Amino acid sequence: MKARSISLIIVAFILGALAAGGIGVRVIREVNTTEDATSLPQSSSTTTIAGLAPRTYQVDPFETLVSSTSLTPVGIEAGGGKLSIDYDLVTLSPHEGVDPIEFFGNFGAVTVIDNADLDHIFPREWAVETIDGVIRGGPANPSTRAARFDVNDGFSITEIRSVTITKAYAPFAVSTPFTLSVDDPVVDVAGGVSVELLNISDQGSSTIVQLGIDLDDPELASFFVTGDGPGWRSSVFEAEGRPRVNLTWIDGELPSAIPLMAIGTVWLPIAGEFPVSLEGIT
Repeated sequence: MKARSISLIIVAFILGALAAGGIGVRVIREVNTTEDATSLPQSSSTTTIAGLAPRTYQVDPFETLVSSTSLTPVGIEAGGGKLSIDYDLVTLSPHEGVDPIEFFGNFGAVTVIDNADLDHIFPREWAVETIDGVIRGGPANPSTRAARFDVNDGFSITEIRSVTITKAYAPFAVSTPFTLSVDDPVVDVAGGVSVELLNISDQGSSTIVQLGIDLDDPELASFFVTGDGPGWRSSVFEAEGRPRVNLTWIDGELPSAIPLMAIGTVWLPIAGEFPVSLEGIT
């Protein structure tokens, strides 16, 4: 018999002797938190696995998590028929090291946004339940950090029973190529945004293409349209009334399907309502 086999037999014999002597039971009794554990579980016993903890949508009791952004009320003031709830937005998404963003706003001006000031949600509509009913309001635009409401003179914040964000939006960057033609002059390029071919005119060796941009809700979209591909000069943006863009084609005959590009941001709705705690305001 080999030495390895003999060693295994000796180990098995020792373990069996210890179990017969009750040492195994004593070990279980020492590590068990109850005093009445005196034997090993029966083979027919059922093992129960604890259920998962319920999901939570709050970072801490005073923060409301909307998508990947934490909203924290930092101040509240009532007076002169107005109620204002100031808040901070802190994204949980990584953005360190991201270069500042340059884009054309609704009026064609170039806007530069530092990555530290990015708006990751737009908590647009709020409902404040008071002892006399519900009042509704919200921030003026995505970059505002205060929800404002019209209230009665003499309104006190002690009358507030609850605060809820009823509609919130998240930004979505759009860079969409599309075409327009005389036979197909209108295209929906994003939710609530359409572009229309208004006019085509020859100007010597070039062609002027005039476009109109329709925004269902200007607060929820910031768009610019430019030519797609070579053959175009820089665009000219007009913001009087309905936004318009004048494009100049310099590469011979204008294609019947005019190649264009829509660039900008739309705000998409986030499903659900989000309770806001005011208890953390000092």
